Amino acid sequence: MPDLQRATPDFLDSAPQRVVTEATVSAPIDAVWSLLVDQASWVQWFDAMTSVEASPWIWSQPGQTRKVTVNGLKVSEAAIAVDQEEEYAFTITNWPLPTAVRAAEAVRVADRTDGGAAQTLITYIGAFEPTALGKRLGGVLEKQLIGAWGPAFVQLGELANARRSDTGAPTHG
Repeated sequence: MPDLQRATPDFLDSAPQRVVTEATVSAPIDAVWSLLVDQASWVQWFDAMTSVEASPWIWSQPGQTRKVTVNGLKVSEAAIAVDQEEEYAFTITNWPLPTAVRAAEAVRVADRTDGGAAQTLITYIGAFEPTALGKRLGGVLEKQLIGAWGPAFVQLGELANARRSDTGAPTHG
């Protein structure tokens, strides 16, 4: 599997190739955030991910690592930003495809509650420095990422609300 150059948080906004998608979910930001940083929960709301091994299981700072299987591909990642209820980001350190020199992904969250039921805006950013092959496959990659993250955000919101309801905590802002 090819090792990739490590990305830094600024790469998320300056990468030569970026994929961005977002969704607003009816869930409180704190409940969404707690699921994002809980590595074990990812297989419950992100259908493309079938396994995860993490150290530690709850990410709280840059440098923490995980190995995941996504769409059948084994990928190694390291946290580069864990900013409470703002940004969760990781650099991909190793993956089996010769499509990138450097890659990072982030999920940014923002509270959009306006006096009614809790609302959280969730934004996915995929940032890549593609190889020649990666440039040719850019459109395919974009479709796959948007197709995976959109439904994942819906499921993340539903799980956040279900867990919030199970604990008896309020689900409205």
